[in-house]
Amino acid sequence: MKHLATLFALALALVGTSFGQNRWNFAGYFPDSTQGKKGSGMHGLAVDPAGKVWAQWFGRTDSVPLAGGGFAGTLGIYVYNSNGTQAAFSPIKILVGPGVNDTLLTAGVTPGLSNRGLRRDHLGNILVSIGERLYRLNYLTGAVMNKVIGIVGVTTAAAVDTLGEIFVTPVLPGNPIRIYGANFSSLGNVTDSSAANGFCRGSEASKNGNDIYVPYYERRQILRYHSNFGSFGPYVVGPSDTLLRGYACESIGWNPARTRLWFSTGSTLTRPTTDVAVNIWYAFSPPNFTTPVDSIKWNWGVYLDSANIRPRAIAFTDNGTTAYVGCFGSGTVPSLQKFTFTSSVEQDLNVVPVGFELSQNYPNPFNPTTEIKFTVTKGGFVTLKVYSTLGQEVATLANEQLQSGAYKTSFGGENLPSGTYIYRLTSNGQSISKKMMLVK
Repeated sequence: MKHLATLFALALALVGTSFGQNRWNFAGYFPDSTQGKKGSGMHGLAVDPAGKVWAQWFGRTDSVPLAGGGFAGTLGIYVYNSNGTQAAFSPIKILVGPGVNDTLLTAGVTPGLSNRGLRRDHLGNILVSIGERLYRLNYLTGAVMNKVIGIVGVTTAAAVDTLGEIFVTPVLPGNPIRIYGANFSSLGNVTDSSAANGFCRGSEASKNGNDIYVPYYERRQILRYHSNFGSFGPYVVGPSDTLLRGYACESIGWNPARTRLWFSTGSTLTRPTTDVAVNIWYAFSPPNFTTPVDSIKWNWGVYLDSANIRPRAIAFTDNGTTAYVGCFGSGTVPSLQKFTFTSSVEQDLNVVPVGFELSQNYPNPFNPTTEIKFTVTKGGFVTLKVYSTLGQEVATLANEQLQSGAYKTSFGGENLPSGTYIYRLTSNGQSISKKMMLVK
């Protein structure tokens, strides 16, 4: 089994640059290389509807004055505008709201009080996991809206479905995966005990809450808990629900459209062999977990690959064109990086769009590349994807906001077998599909 897992991870390492890595460009440390060196490294990320980046470093990052004099160390939640300046209410060292006034002290308080993860909820507010507590903060003000305590096993970055139901997986094995309603009321458990599954850093949920994806990093696998009735349960792990063997995954997150689920591969500390790629986030389009459709690779820059640098967080802006990734590890290394997506789509200003159209690719059949043209008469979010005849997504050529106009892009089949492929254009609730043939 270990041999198979290693082969799987190695295969992904070899294709790492084939699934979009060259389209995600390193845009620097965020907010800069100095401020990124905090609290043993990054542990939580979220981007709110206003584009502000919420960042959570693991350990002590600040202090508060004591009534009798001196200072005490605190955790901090940092909120940055997109230009890197801090929001007016940042850093948050004291969580304040109705009935709540919690100073995030790091000494002499509840054991295990450390920053454990961030997640944006269904309305754009921020779920904050700290020790055995879960808070919801208003994304406009930073004020506490809800709080629950006593989540045994230490919280991780929560999962949220589109109804606002919240799923909290513990860090420590042997404890239940809990379900809370949008108002933080208890709705029971996904499972009463995760003893057999291991340590976790966060989870994600499908839109309807029927599937809960939980990475157990030291066991190098992701389990999918499935319920036909969502939070009503029961949730089970079937024979096909052990995913991505070989992934020592410590961070997981959806793209804004919730069509792609991103997983990190692991670190130097957790890879099975020195040949396996590490510190890469791969995207999959559920239910296909066989072939990754995109990737982002941690930029080492002037810093050396280190066992201490472990991928712990990923989050996207609403338009999907900016990604933030964070790594846990030594405080001497900047632990938050920014990437921007470079489109492969070019606008043809000499053509006036007359309708929502998708042209036949040319040449067709092709080897190894072909050109695809399309027009949109109404601005909006546009996707152009390529699928196998089995319905598996093999490439995304456009996934962005476009204005009315005529466009063209190219598709390369260098890494694909000969055969028929389907390309589909979608925008503003409309969709057009055509077939093309790759012949080698």
